[in-house]
Amino acid sequence: MNKLLKPTQILVFTILILILATFVWQFFNPFAKLLFLPLGILSIYYLLLNVFVKLYQQKTSNMWFYVGLFFITIPLLAFLVAYKQIMEFSFNIVNSLAG
Repeated sequence: MNKLLKPTQILVFTILILILATFVWQFFNPFAKLLFLPLGILSIYYLLLNVFVKLYQQKTSNMWFYVGLFFITIPLLAFLVAYKQIMEFSFNIVNSLAG
């Protein structure tokens, strides 16, 4: 799991920078608010994955490394495949909150 610690930390840092960039971008484009929900869910997921990797650092087998890579790539692939549905869901949530 030591090999997985750095990629998870990089993903958490990247997603947090994307959230900050989306916050700035929303002042120029009102549809940028749609990205807050998916990015927030991804950041929570990768934070939990990062905590899990830190807890199990002593497990250094190749099986744990590949399981970790699987759990890293699945949300990214799901977001790429279902991008339109995720944006529609986020649009409905933003509209319901805006009232």
